[in-house]
Amino acid sequence: MKIKPKKLQKGDTIGVVALSKFVSKEKLDFINNAVERFKSLGLNVVLGDTCFKIDKYQTSAGEPEERVEELHKMFSDPDIKAVYCALGGDTILQIVSLLDYVLIRSNYKIFIGMSDNDIVSLSMYKMTGLITFNGSDFFAGTGFDFDFEYTWQSFQKRLLQKEKTILPYRPRITLRGGQADGKILGCNLSSILKLAGTRYFPDFEDSILFLESYYTNPKKSIYQLQQLKEIGVFEKIKGLVVGFIAGFEDKELKEKNQIPNNIRFEDILLDMVNEYDLPILKTYDFGHRNPTCYLPIGAEVHIDADKKHIEIKEDFLV
Repeated sequence: MKIKPKKLQKGDTIGVVALSKFVSKEKLDFINNAVERFKSLGLNVVLGDTCFKIDKYQTSAGEPEERVEELHKMFSDPDIKAVYCALGGDTILQIVSLLDYVLIRSNYKIFIGMSDNDIVSLSMYKMTGLITFNGSDFFAGTGFDFDFEYTWQSFQKRLLQKEKTILPYRPRITLRGGQADGKILGCNLSSILKLAGTRYFPDFEDSILFLESYYTNPKKSIYQLQQLKEIGVFEKIKGLVVGFIAGFEDKELKEKNQIPNNIRFEDILLDMVNEYDLPILKTYDFGHRNPTCYLPIGAEVHIDADKKHIEIKEDFLV
């Protein structure tokens, strides 16, 4: 059964955690800038201790047990109404099997993250039924994240106002026409595949797969999409929504990866799913180095690839 957390309102407190990579001294100003922005909405912010801890390998925000303890503390604290992941990182998979999903289910609240934090978002939804949120990093002053007005407005519309219509950041593109209904699952392709073979891997039956990717190239995209195919994901889903694919669409990353201008991620995807009758919509509404619309993971959604429309069908907050 799905669990729907309470919406945010003025006076609520958000707890910020680092579940993988730590917040470096260079990024502390970005965190503080974001805190000030949230204060302007009447929201309070508490920064978790592990944001600034460093593990023995100098790569993560403390040892796995410390990161888990911090997250449990945030969920157990009744004064904390939402938990927001400061940033992503590759080592978050360490904590998934250590989480107390009974505690999380009993003290459910809003959980927001992106990139590798999708691993915890998807695991929470799978193990507890809690609707979680794909959002942005907790940064401002970087040229990304909350500096995008679309992201800042989407946070307010989705988490404070419970807005169900997902507005386009840029014009959407119909890759394959049709309509579909299903639960939202995604979003970072690499993060989804890190759960493959574990009991936390999402059940994609009757879902709409939302996909984005960061450091990627044609070779990596081919094998990752093929892996999804071999697992049987494309046989189960009802439709696809493609977000911003930073490796192909971000100028800096594209030049670094030496990707020719005539190669697009969506063309590779269309080849991979050629035999499946799926509506597919290309958007710029979520992804790395790009604005984000705040997607409620697990909520029912309707997509119309012909009309280029995305509408959440159920209340995802109470």
